Amino acid sequence: MEKNQRQFDRIDKNFHIDISPLSYPLPKNAEEEGICKNISCGGIRFAVSKHYNPETLLSLKMRIMGFDGYKKPYSRIVDIAAQSHLTAIGQVVWCEKSPDNSGFEIGVRFVNIYEDDYRALQKYLKDSRKEL
Repeated sequence: MEKNQRQFDRIDKNFHIDISPLSYPLPKNAEEEGICKNISCGGIRFAVSKHYNPETLLSLKMRIMGFDGYKKPYSRIVDIAAQSHLTAIGQVVWCEKSPDNSGFEIGVRFVNIYEDDYRALQKYLKDSRKEL
């Protein structure tokens, strides 16, 4: 039996992610859009249409419904359905063909997130666990 090496529990979520390989100059628009499968404080797994090599650095802009309320607590009162972005730099850990061969599934480890965004992500995931 293979031991789970994850430091953080993952939560199944479904939201869109704008993805761009980290390069200079930074692209103005995302190279592609992915769909989240699950997320933790340490990383994210998502579906994409193209292959990314392990160790590739990616700029990720995750469009999470209601996330702004975790960044600014009073904004939750105003509009819980508002879509807000969580931006992070991630490093590809693995990339493999999706089970239905429609693209790829990719595992990314977060390597850089603003401290305020990281705290908001922790709160968001804690609340998501309560909903399970």
